[in-house]
This record gives sequence, structure tokens and C-alpha cells, in this order.
Amino acid sequence: MKLNKLFLIVTLTTLLCGSVAMAQQAPPTQRKGQTVKTIASLEIGPQIPELQGRYLRARVFTYEPGGNGLLHSHRNLPVILYILRGTLTACSPDGKCAEIHEGQAQAEGKDVTHWVENRGATPLTYIAVDIGKEP
Repeated sequence: MKLNKLFLIVTLTTLLCGSVAMAQQAPPTQRKGQTVKTIASLEIGPQIPELQGRYLRARVFTYEPGGNGLLHSHRNLPVILYILRGTLTACSPDGKCAEIHEGQAQAEGKDVTHWVENRGATPLTYIAVDIGKEP
């Protein structure tokens, strides 16, 4: 009897773990429906010498419905974003997804690795202000 219970527990655990693993979404391999426009850029090295070779920039991202970006890290690209229209869905490699809605802001630092999707029926537009190596 104890062996049957153990077998049942192991079987159910295996099935549950397998279902969770299969439910995880793989990161996209190509950008889809994404446009990016730099609206302002400032070389900040002359302002703050420790940040030589870096730019403070503001960009507008738009994703068409069903659009997505690629898996990326914010390790060397901290950003603050503000959703102007739509809902941004950010998914991480561990399968967790979170939504950021119109009128909300979010800061993303060195510990964030994810990709972005627009799962909505309308275009997603947001402003991203970051410190990067490109103007």
C-alpha cells in the first residue's frame, strides 16, 4: 500500500512538473511589428565623467498587435519606461510574464532579462529613457 502511494505521488509530481515546463513559452527568435524612434539623446560623459561613452536617451517604442521584441538583458542598459497606450507584456526565461498597463511606469535594472510582447488588439506605445552606449 505504501509503495502504491509513493508511486502515485511520484507520477503526479512528474506530470505536474512536465505540464509546467511545457506551458513555458520560448523566447521569440525574430522581432515582429516593432518600431523604435529616438526622440532625444545626450552624451553624458561631459556632464558626468564616470559615464564617459554613455548616452542618456529617450525613445518611443511601438508594437503592433501580436508584435514582440527579442530576449535581452538590462545588465548594461538600465531603463525607465512609461506606457502611453496599450498593455506591455514582459516575459522572462523562467516562464513568468507580467503586464504593465497604460499610464503605468516601470524601472528595469541589471537583474532584468526578458522579452516584450503586445498581446492586445491595439498598438502598444511606450517611452523608454535609458543610459546606453549608442546615441
